[in-house]
Amino acid sequence: MKHDAPIAPAIVEQASEWLMLQWGGELKGEQRQAFARWQAADPEHRRAWQRLQQLQHTLGGVPADSARAVLRDTPDTQRRAALKLLGLLLVAGGSGYLVQRSEPWQAAFAELRTATGEIRHMTLSDGTQLDLNSDSAVDLRFSATERRIRLIRGEVLLTSGHDASRPLIVETPAGDVQALGTRFAVRELPDGSRVDLYEGRLRVTPLQGTPVHMQAGDSLWFNARQSTALPAVSANASSWTEHRLVAERQPLGEFVAQLSRYRPGLLRCDQAVSNLLLTGVFPLSDTDAILSALERSLPVHVQAVTRYWVTIKARV
Repeated sequence: MKHDAPIAPAIVEQASEWLMLQWGGELKGEQRQAFARWQAADPEHRRAWQRLQQLQHTLGGVPADSARAVLRDTPDTQRRAALKLLGLLLVAGGSGYLVQRSEPWQAAFAELRTATGEIRHMTLSDGTQLDLNSDSAVDLRFSATERRIRLIRGEVLLTSGHDASRPLIVETPAGDVQALGTRFAVRELPDGSRVDLYEGRLRVTPLQGTPVHMQAGDSLWFNARQSTALPAVSANASSWTEHRLVAERQPLGEFVAQLSRYRPGLLRCDQAVSNLLLTGVFPLSDTDAILSALERSLPVHVQAVTRYWVTIKARV
């Protein structure tokens, strides 16, 4: 692999988390050990960190006093967004990876965006109700002939406003999702896009594939070339719009994967407890409280090296 090859966005984000922790002060014993394990776990981790160090040197470094002042005086969501963006710039900027057309760059300057843990609700000019999930970004491209919403990252749920003369289209890297009077969600995944249809009808058109029509209750995965029907959408799938997660005998591993979208840093579930079944309603306003509730309701222990490095393991 070439030294200047792109680094995966997930690794870029992890490196920026470690940058944030180091700017906050010297790493403690367990943190230093966790950081060493992270670097040793994957050559790409070391490459990301080395690139970050090289670019910090090129830029003259960041004065420690100024960094700590930012961490101390800036509201948490703004502070983390700023540090994450700086981490992306440091890790990827020198390689040409973070260019105008790349996803991290587009998300940082998107017209509508949310930080990790933030959910936004808004009404667009045509009356469409738009809910933007955690760590998501969209651009609006409304014209005289169409209402186009470009999904850059994350997930959006739409209840379409009435405008017979202009179709409502969600554009993803894999293709277009056109509403036919409906309520639906579109989510970007590493290997394609997912569509959940709650009401009405949809037409999904992969860039190089055959259009697919969806009916209420349908769920679909698609990439640029093909599409695959998924199990019928659950009514609880949109509970995030009400700032809560609902689990009904859901495997713990699946629940933790969902919860990780609303919590900064790394949240993981040990394979030994991933199949434990969970039922409950969990408010997303306090993910620490959710982790505490898991310890009370299941035979698990929440191991936190820092707030940003958490693993759920079997209780011993």
